[in-house]
Amino acid sequence: MSHQAQPMDPSALPHPVAAVMSSGFFGFFAHAGFLQGLAEAGLKPDCYAGSSSGALVAAFAAGGMDPAFMLSLFRQLKKGDFWDPPSFAHTLRWLLGGLRGRSGYVAGEAFERLLRDYLPAKRFEDCARPCLMSALDLATSRRVVLDSGDLPRAVRASGAVPALFAAVEMNGGLLVDGGIIDKAPLIAAVERLGAASLVVHLLPSGSLERPVSATLARSFAPLRLQSRAVDGARLQFYEDQKRVLAERGVTVIEVVGQDLPRCGPKRMHQGPAAFEAARQNTLAQLRAAQPGQGA
Repeated sequence: MSHQAQPMDPSALPHPVAAVMSSGFFGFFAHAGFLQGLAEAGLKPDCYAGSSSGALVAAFAAGGMDPAFMLSLFRQLKKGDFWDPPSFAHTLRWLLGGLRGRSGYVAGEAFERLLRDYLPAKRFEDCARPCLMSALDLATSRRVVLDSGDLPRAVRASGAVPALFAAVEMNGGLLVDGGIIDKAPLIAAVERLGAASLVVHLLPSGSLERPVSATLARSFAPLRLQSRAVDGARLQFYEDQKRVLAERGVTVIEVVGQDLPRCGPKRMHQGPAAFEAARQNTLAQLRAAQPGQGA
């Protein structure tokens, strides 16, 4: 006689439990909704990890800010609060100079000032719970795991999308978006934070959500295929990390951000809807999850 599998009890996960949040362009509303869903399911993470937008929410959560307060803060943001591109004259000189001398269109300094104003902790060591984030060092072509020192600068570095945001000088390196090397820093969360189980919020890359034939049919198809190739490589490495942890006996529960409203510099108004959709996704997928499996 077959027996129906019982839903996972989040409170029964082996501790320490790390909430790990993936990269995803302006995905911080959705990640906050994910944490709200965890709270409503009765799961309080012991530590946090993330890449890019996931790093941002990990820093707020580790500092002690609850998801509802994050939402109230994020929904007040306007593009001008963190968007600091060069002037038109400077941009024109940059273009005429062959795009030399500047590593990204947006400086990122306004974003760092915003973080210094609003993050509950300004150093990793001052956080209520441990956290970490990843970045890619352009000088060494290696992953950098950031878990000590200046927290706002680390968040800025982990979210510095190449070409869009300027690379960040930090700890002797030149750092850019952690999502390039770690869609989500799973192994780092286990090895550096000592996590025995992970609850992961994975935001799918938009380029992978349509058939290749549809990508080829769009304008600038070669550039779009290049973006898809990078996103595909990142997803493969993420899956490789999951497999390594499964072999080590680490429990990984995966919550996938499905059908979430897309946010961006010009679509900040969709943030609250993304928060709510992610909250509902999290509760539904946790109910369906089985121990030791992705949701």
